[in-house]
Amino acid sequence: MNNKLLTFPHFSKFISLFFHKLNEKTKENEERMKRLGILTGLFVILMFAGCKEKAEDLKDSRINLNGKWVLVASCADGGPTPTAWLEITDSNTIRSCMQQGGTGTYTTLKGTIRPADNYGNYKIDWSNGYQQNASYPVGILKLLSLIDPSSQSAQCYTQNPSYPPNPQCQF
Repeated sequence: MNNKLLTFPHFSKFISLFFHKLNEKTKENEERMKRLGILTGLFVILMFAGCKEKAEDLKDSRINLNGKWVLVASCADGGPTPTAWLEITDSNTIRSCMQQGGTGTYTTLKGTIRPADNYGNYKIDWSNGYQQNASYPVGILKLLSLIDPSSQSAQCYTQNPSYPPNPQCQF
């Protein structure tokens, strides 16, 4: 029997070559796994950053409009005109008090304010059935703008403790 394949030197060379190739494949696989790990890590970091932005957006969408607001002369200059006020409370209740054409009499109206679909936009449902849109902040003065949907004209309000509501306003 003359079988050289089974001789020890050939077999050991075959085994050595086999393990050498296996080791090369393992190193290639290790490199691939390292690259895959780096890409996965970057993906997780980007996802976390994206979630953090979304959480901040949600936080920003819950702007605190609570307090008393006084009408301003125009949405551009923001100078108070103490003839109309708004009061917004935690329960999203909004009350309006407005002087009637310089007569010295004031009328009040109650409504509900709620966030609209877009950031900084709100919907107001007044007790008399009138619906109105609002935006905050408007301009560098951060005014609250109430928009008349029929004429698209706006009235702006600012928070200014120097101009409290008229005592005739029934808030």
